[in-house]
Amino acid sequence: MIEPATLNVRVTAQGMTARYEYDLRVGSTVGESPPLEMEYTVEVDPELVKGCRARIDAALTKAADARSVPEPGLVKELARWGKLLYDQLFPRVQGNAAELVTRLHASTGPVLVRTNEQEVPWELLHDGRDFLGLRHDLGRRLVGKRPVVGGRSISRVGRALIVGDTIGDLPSAREEVAKVAAWLGGRGIECKVLLGHEATVLDVVTELASDETPYDLFHFCGHVATGDGTTGLMMHGRQLLGAVALQTLSSCGAPPVAFINGCASAGGGEVASMCMSFMSLGAKTVVGTRTEVADEGAWQFAAEFYGRLLAGEPAGAGVRAARAALRERPDAAWASFILYGDPAVGITKDETTESPQLPEPHDEDLMIALAPDARQLMQRVYESAADRGGVASVDLLQGLLGEEDIRRRIEGSIGADAMEALDQVIDQVLRPPSRADGDSAADGDSGTDDDGSSTGTGLGGVLSDTVNRVFTEAATRVAADGRSTITTADITAAFVAVGGGVSARLLELCGVPLARLLPDESTLDPSSLDPITPDPITPGQDTLEDDSPALPRDPAPLNGDERLPMDDLSRSAVGIVRLANLLADGRGEVISTYTLLLAFGAMGSEVLRRGMHEQGATGERAFRQLSGMLTPRRRDLSPRVHDVLDQARRRSAAGRTSSGRVGEAAILLALLEDEESSARELMRKLGIDPEQLIQALGRAH
Repeated sequence: MIEPATLNVRVTAQGMTARYEYDLRVGSTVGESPPLEMEYTVEVDPELVKGCRARIDAALTKAADARSVPEPGLVKELARWGKLLYDQLFPRVQGNAAELVTRLHASTGPVLVRTNEQEVPWELLHDGRDFLGLRHDLGRRLVGKRPVVGGRSISRVGRALIVGDTIGDLPSAREEVAKVAAWLGGRGIECKVLLGHEATVLDVVTELASDETPYDLFHFCGHVATGDGTTGLMMHGRQLLGAVALQTLSSCGAPPVAFINGCASAGGGEVASMCMSFMSLGAKTVVGTRTEVADEGAWQFAAEFYGRLLAGEPAGAGVRAARAALRERPDAAWASFILYGDPAVGITKDETTESPQLPEPHDEDLMIALAPDARQLMQRVYESAADRGGVASVDLLQGLLGEEDIRRRIEGSIGADAMEALDQVIDQVLRPPSRADGDSAADGDSGTDDDGSSTGTGLGGVLSDTVNRVFTEAATRVAADGRSTITTADITAAFVAVGGGVSARLLELCGVPLARLLPDESTLDPSSLDPITPDPITPGQDTLEDDSPALPRDPAPLNGDERLPMDDLSRSAVGIVRLANLLADGRGEVISTYTLLLAFGAMGSEVLRRGMHEQGATGERAFRQLSGMLTPRRRDLSPRVHDVLDQARRRSAAGRTSSGRVGEAAILLALLEDEESSARELMRKLGIDPEQLIQALGRAH
């Protein structure tokens, strides 16, 4: 487990300015203390910080108001103030702050902001590329003087206390309570609900303080208020459940997970102390809101977050994925939620729930049995790949790098820092993509028929082409030597012999020749290695279809470096082949039949659709899955592209198109009308006047 990077921020007032002292500690393996890092000091204008924060809060509050009309460009407005605030807090002109910015950009894992400054909206700082809360699994930990209870960890959520609409004036809160209780209850979690007159301070504290059947989760939706110097959750009779009342839990601890959906429950000033009250009493993960959140947006965020948390994802990853899933909502609910606590902390899956397991390869399938050391290696590989449903060459590479002799040999060649970088690259590639709760198999990751049987297109139990070739090569070598079992050394030699698939390119990126996996005295014939040309690899890409069967080694390739002749192809066929080329190039492959068919589906081929629909409901369902495989998620689009699509949809909705659908012309017009878009610059480089093109598109439109 890798600890999150910790950004320590200490703020002290100095007359008209404020002094921000930063200390960034990069995450390390648990149990190893990271070295002391350099401090960075910046002078900041507190009034400018306060002004940016006020503009952000005002925009969020207006967006959440059900009576207001959603305004276009809200994300752009948040990015504007977030960028201004980021440049004020991390100016490149002061001292060594530029180095801190560089190191923050380089950090790809979870980040914990540990600070005595609770006013800054750290999640909404914008570094010019995206918001920090969408770039990182971000958590906060406020530094204070109050004592902290150790609390308890949980391996599953068994009981939940849900409290809402305590004074009977929030029907939407009552509806949220019902939805949350039904959602959690449907997943086998025992729920206790307190509404209205049932939710007094005494009743809620009594439930939370029970040590016989402690609660694992506390969900509140209602008012958060301050009165007579006390900040608290408003209970029945307008009583405030604050820090003093909650100290009753000091012996048993607060529930490990708390979700507080209230008016500014995690906002600035004393209101943030409500979340900290739960943290100081042992809660490990507390989610609150910066400003008031629209009802439906709050419920959807809770469902997204709980779904990931219960599935075993860390809290930071769950909050980040929920933000990404709600990013396009006009109420800006995604931008208000804040995570308090270590973003790397989570809960394990329910022990009674069956986890997807990959079958171990049968010895008869491999032709020759695995020796004990090779069996241990493959067990690690299978366990690591279980959540992805299949084993790719990168999984096997990660397993081989876990072998002490191989790791020592490579680290001795490239150094410890480069070895750590290689580990991070592999982790990034193998990290499963965030998935919204309830996503179907249409994304191409898995697939089952209605009866639960495999469709044959999913990835459960699948070995990629390269991994299959590795075992075939290893078995051939062992049989030739007259031995009866495959060892780890055989697997390593076979892995190198078949070229390593996409893993070879990862090694090349980090300066490691593939043959470095082998001992120096290896007698492997270099002529048996496939030539590898390193190509850029996009972290997080699908690695299970990373390897195509080896092409015949012919000194005269099928088409050489010449462009494929396509004059005899129809316009639609040309588009399909070009899309297949982009897909294959992104995976470092040649175009395979699998990729070509995927391109047909992605382009919504009418010919393919008609042919598949002749097979009835099965064909229709299969076409929907195939055509939806490459549909991007919201997080795959830049904020500017989101704005372009919104503008195109508004143009079509206003009746400025001949049909109800958003056509190419509407998207192109919105794309080119954005004067700051790089699309206009591309047109200029091609010698095209964007304004004339806009006029031409407008006439056609």
